[in-house]
Amino acid sequence: MLDIDTGPAIRQAVGQLLALESASFSLDHLEGSTILVPGVLMTKIYGQVSIPGRFSVTVEAESEFPKSYLEINIITIDDVAYMTDIFTGRWNQISADSLPFNLSGLGQTLADIVDAVESPVAVSGERLRGVDTLRIKGQIASQDLSELVPGAGEDFPVDLELWLDREQGLLQQVHIIGRVVPTDDSGTVRQLSLEDINQPVDISPPGIPSG
Repeated sequence: MLDIDTGPAIRQAVGQLLALESASFSLDHLEGSTILVPGVLMTKIYGQVSIPGRFSVTVEAESEFPKSYLEINIITIDDVAYMTDIFTGRWNQISADSLPFNLSGLGQTLADIVDAVESPVAVSGERLRGVDTLRIKGQIASQDLSELVPGAGEDFPVDLELWLDREQGLLQQVHIIGRVVPTDDSGTVRQLSLEDINQPVDISPPGIPSG
């Protein structure tokens, strides 16, 4: 443990996240998976977000019966979403409200999560992807993760680890440890990584052939 008051670092991280304009991100499962719909397990989601209102992601999933690997691409621009068909790969336009998650407000979502961390303790200084970071451990209630993890349950105690850039306070990585969704195994570990923070990103509608 480090004898560091985590308050200033967390406040700085919240401020940076509220000002987030764009980023590349990935949400991986180091242990376990998330049930996207019955019979389909999401293992990873990654892509780019441009705040406000735009994100482009790829969802990697597995169907249980028959066991097969699935990849779904999603682009959202304000209230309109485009999603590839699981079987044909063709783009279809859908309502953004019909998606199981909304990442267009990722900065606000992550700011709320960091702000909700209870009993934060500075554990160590670590170098992560070339950045000097401060690793902070704390706890959070599962419902406080509902904007990030679809189907989050109520009142499961979850351990959280944050890696914050020591210079600017930018959030670099989060480990979410424990059951968040009622169907999770207790040993589930999710890892969220942020890169290319506030770098220009162009998210446009897909070219959908007419007819």
